[in-house]
Formats: sequence, structure tokens, C-alpha cells
Amino acid sequence: MGKVTMKEGIKQYVHTALDAKDEVAAKMIDAGVDPKQALLASTVVTKESMDSLIDRHFANASAADITTTLSDGVTPTLN
Repeated sequence: MGKVTMKEGIKQYVHTALDAKDEVAAKMIDAGVDPKQALLASTVVTKESMDSLIDRHFANASAADITTTLSDGVTPTLN
């Protein structure tokens, strides 16, 4: 993808979280969970997944390292 602005890098992380939330909610609804409950539960699952992703990608990185990573334009994945 190449270099992007830091703002675009942050947007990629946000979009990854929202896509994951939709995916989890859809699977729960397909499994018979009430849609409203599925949406609420998918928030909990997505927050935990994003926390893990951020810990895995950034660990104890400095602000400069985080900025560099975000501007590298690598779309984050939860797996």
C-alpha cells in the first residue's frame, strides 16, 4: 500500500474494528442470538480483539514507532 498519512493509518484501524464488529454480530445473529444482544456482545468481543491487536502490533513502542507503523499503510488484521 505504501506510505499514508497518520490519520489514514488510524482510520484503517477503526475500519478494521467496525468490520470485525459487523462480522461477529452477523455470526451471532445467524446462530440465533437476538440482534440487539448480538450487537452489544459484538462490541465486547471486538474491543478485546482490538486491544490484543494493538498490544501485538505496538507492544511497548514509542510514539515515534507508532507513528511510523501507522504511516506505513499496512492494514491491520485481527488474526
